Amino acid sequence: MRSEVKNQAVCACGQASITVNALPTTQGICHCTNCKRRTGSAFGISAYFPKAAVIEMTGETKVYRLNHLKQERHFCPTCGTTLFWFTSAAAESIGIAGGCFADEGLPEPAYSVTDRKRWPWVSLPERWKVFPE
Repeated sequence: MRSEVKNQAVCACGQASITVNALPTTQGICHCTNCKRRTGSAFGISAYFPKAAVIEMTGETKVYRLNHLKQERHFCPTCGTTLFWFTSAAAESIGIAGGCFADEGLPEPAYSVTDRKRWPWVSLPERWKVFPE
């Protein structure tokens, strides 16, 4: 493992970024309809870090609030990429879209949530924890 961790997540156009100096405290994928729509994919990859791990934010973001999820999502106003979010379910953490760490990558996720909505052609490693809801 690297002695000094520094991972940067960047939006699709490169206008906005967030850099953390830690590995995620938790990371998984979600198959809920909202995450599918947020990513335009079969699931969303969410990496959570302590808020104190954020060492730099660059560029402008706009905010989209989801009251039913008590979540505040920050996205690039140019390309629309959801880059990071805050949620009341993890008040001491910041969630960062796992796919935005495209250059450095992240460790393998450990779990799958809302798995009952997983599309039948998506396969997962057997070692992952699976949560139906």
